[in-house]
Amino acid sequence: MTIQLQTIILIFIRITAFIVVSPGFSIKGLPSVAKIALSMGITLAAYSAVPVMEQEAATLFFALLVVKEVLVGIAIGFITKLFFSAVEIAGNLVDFQVGFSMGAVYDPSMGINVSYYGKIYYWLSMCVFYMTNLHHIVIKSLVQSFQYMPISSTNIGSFGVEGMMKLLGIIFELAFNLAAPMIIVALLTEVILGLISRSVPQINVLILGMPLKIVASFVIMLILLPTLVKNIQEILPLMVKYMNEFLQSL
Repeated sequence: MTIQLQTIILIFIRITAFIVVSPGFSIKGLPSVAKIALSMGITLAAYSAVPVMEQEAATLFFALLVVKEVLVGIAIGFITKLFFSAVEIAGNLVDFQVGFSMGAVYDPSMGINVSYYGKIYYWLSMCVFYMTNLHHIVIKSLVQSFQYMPISSTNIGSFGVEGMMKLLGIIFELAFNLAAPMIIVALLTEVILGLISRSVPQINVLILGMPLKIVASFVIMLILLPTLVKNIQEILPLMVKYMNEFLQSL
């Protein structure tokens, strides 16, 4: 096996592992052939920018490099997945307050049970991801990862558990901040229903409460939609920042 062929294989493996994990490039309904074709296209485009291996690797060392490339690609893709998950978690928090969490159904495109606002938030984030050309920046950072972590290197670095726990804390903080306006509306609706039940005991609050919260959340959602899109537009670019920080720590 020549040096050039080994280089192409290692580049292809890292990019494929990234695409399989990252939600922005891989939807469960997308055929595997399309994923492989996308990976190969990015590989051929990135080949000229990737340093070629100095010498041909032995079989055992090449197998070790393959495992390393899979792990690096999955790690980078997982970081991008976390930020889409932050937006989805925000939607799930809203669903829990409004009462839609009871109507969660299985979504084959995401492979999990999602409720209504969770799905709306997720697909809004996907639209923002492509409309702002953020996918181009992510692909550029993926290609730059070969500069930070050469394909011939086996040093994984020291990002460690501490870095992942810090990143997970940031994800939950972003999710709560994104869901806060709708959660406040739902809580205010609960307070209003409590006042109504005290003022007019004859009204059945249990029957009135559910449709009232749904209508209120829907109206506020439409009013706050531009602000929501703007907030998502500020959150998603952070994935590139943390991708680069992770790669520089390797």
